[in-house]
Amino acid sequence: MAFWQTPSEISELDRKTIDSGTPGIVLMERAGRAVANVVMQMASPSDGSVVVYTGPGNNGGDGFVAARFLVQSGYNVVVRPSFGPSSTISDDCRVNMQSYLFAGGLISYEPQVTASVAVDALLGVGFTGNLRGGTLDLAVECSGLNIPVVAVDMPTGVDGLTGQCDHSSIKAEVTVTFAAPKLGLLLPPGCGQCGSLILQDIGIHVPRNNLRRVMTKSFARGLLPERPVDSHKGVYGKVLVLAGSEKMPGAPQLSAMGALRSGCGLVEICVPLPASPAIAGRIPEVLSTYFLPGDVTSLPDYNDFSVVVIGPGMGNTASTERILRHVLGTWKIPVVLDADALNVIDSTIAEMLKSYPGETVITPHPGELKRLTGCGDDLNARYAAADKTAKALNCSVLLKGKPSLVFSQDGHRTTIPTGNHGLATGGSGDVLAGIVAGLMAQGSKGFDALSLAAYVHGLAADILAAETSARSIIPTDVAGKIGSAFRMIEGSEFDSLLGGNPYWTRD
Repeated sequence: MAFWQTPSEISELDRKTIDSGTPGIVLMERAGRAVANVVMQMASPSDGSVVVYTGPGNNGGDGFVAARFLVQSGYNVVVRPSFGPSSTISDDCRVNMQSYLFAGGLISYEPQVTASVAVDALLGVGFTGNLRGGTLDLAVECSGLNIPVVAVDMPTGVDGLTGQCDHSSIKAEVTVTFAAPKLGLLLPPGCGQCGSLILQDIGIHVPRNNLRRVMTKSFARGLLPERPVDSHKGVYGKVLVLAGSEKMPGAPQLSAMGALRSGCGLVEICVPLPASPAIAGRIPEVLSTYFLPGDVTSLPDYNDFSVVVIGPGMGNTASTERILRHVLGTWKIPVVLDADALNVIDSTIAEMLKSYPGETVITPHPGELKRLTGCGDDLNARYAAADKTAKALNCSVLLKGKPSLVFSQDGHRTTIPTGNHGLATGGSGDVLAGIVAGLMAQGSKGFDALSLAAYVHGLAADILAAETSARSIIPTDVAGKIGSAFRMIEGSEFDSLLGGNPYWTRD
């Protein structure tokens, strides 16, 4: 698990590390080496030159270290500094510039017209406002090369606190950030400029803070339900998907696919009778039954199931409300409330949620949260409302978005760094609700199930975005890549990866 920091906080932690005996130039050496390693994964010396854009501060010093390692590894490297020969630069940056030149490196003040990879070491986490002068010129030049860019700590032009971006900010293919994710890398629009996000430990101690948790691949691995070698389908639980309508027969099927791909043992869809012909038998691995709209006596026996998903595609109707009231008033198994199950919640249903004997999780998108709470549209208002809702309703809350955040009843909060705009299409949330239920059926607690499911769901979309355009992703594609996401989590390779997909590595 990682814990995000603001620019001023990470600067203070950096200072404390240096004061405790680790020289700044040592931290710079570790950072630059990590950047060079990523570049070497992306391209070989025979692919062409590497251009390194450097500023006069410590970020530029990291860039000079990376450039030196690349030269020593046989790469043709050109450094393009934003400062002149007589400019004032930081002491550590000057030392590493001289080391780079001593290793045979080249510094150029002429525009670069071609390269295989670029390294953006112009500005670090302290940027705010607008790019200007030589930094602006080099940012424009870097972007104009139309080649993969590796950003050092932060892409140039992205505010490390707010995520706001200058209109000429550099869009990286990969961002290597150090010690902790910076808040601006997690918030829009900055999160859209960083590409795949890698977190590199360089020896700076970051304190734990349960309000600032950021999901990592290695932590996700620890949340995976166990799979005994002698297990059978009964070990992994049975999910009931209580969802769907004549107008939206696909929603319960998408949830069922999400649950199945999460590894649960059995899935049963129960839909209103008029929708049954459009659903029955469409997914061979899924059992199918029906209920009479509004007739709670026709619902299955909850004792036959480990968890129930309620809401996807049901419609904001009296029947949906009646069924939700019945479940919360008489059932005892864990429930996942999504979509229309959230839209029918009123003050009396909210009271039922508080006292429900089984574990409850809800998965609102911003519009559903606004209807539930009346919160504003800005991120801080949403986050405060989601946190208050988790505590008030005694449930875990997954607020979907970029980034998605998970809130617990006891005040814990986890940011999910995976996912992309390909998930912004109808049905994506249905798949996600199914994954959540499938993990809970296997024994995961609600908060952990939400965190792992959102991470897996986003990672599946990131894997797809590496294979096709994110704009063309549909929910069935995401369901089909859940296994690939689990496989990536199960392996120890790229444990430093927070978000994105290491498709940029060469064979």
